Amino acid sequence: MSRMEGRKMKSKMNGQMSRIATAALLFGLLLAATPSRAEETRTLTNLKGEQVTVPHVVPAREELALLKMVVVKIETPNGKGGLIVALYGTDESKRLEEANYVELYDLAGNLLEIAWLDESGHVKVAHDKNLTDPDAKEAAKALVMGVAGHSFVVQRPALYHF
Repeated sequence: MSRMEGRKMKSKMNGQMSRIATAALLFGLLLAATPSRAEETRTLTNLKGEQVTVPHVVPAREELALLKMVVVKIETPNGKGGLIVALYGTDESKRLEEANYVELYDLAGNLLEIAWLDESGHVKVAHDKNLTDPDAKEAAKALVMGVAGHSFVVQRPALYHF
């Protein structure tokens, strides 16, 4: 092979490598620009008829049966308050102990928190993002994933301030 042919071959290989590197870079940018499933959301309606954004991993309430809704009156350091607790289960659920999805609302009908059992039996929790802001004056109407098995509403009842 002549020196000229060697240079042409080397140039051709560099061009191919450059195209491969460009394609890999574009693919990486595409993946980075695509939102992950963890960030995907959907909406549901609270007791006030308002739309609330929830993480996509929250089970669809429409596929569950309402077992019971109760009002629980409580006293907090900020005064009297309460919660509305909605218990859901599968269509086959007959007893409250079989509930596997719970929604907690303040007395105004703002959705504060959802807790449910995932497929492996672990408790998952999504809460209104303003529950962690003591200066918030109203619900954000956007739920975020909390620490698995830990309820902001149950652990910090003084936050019922909306």
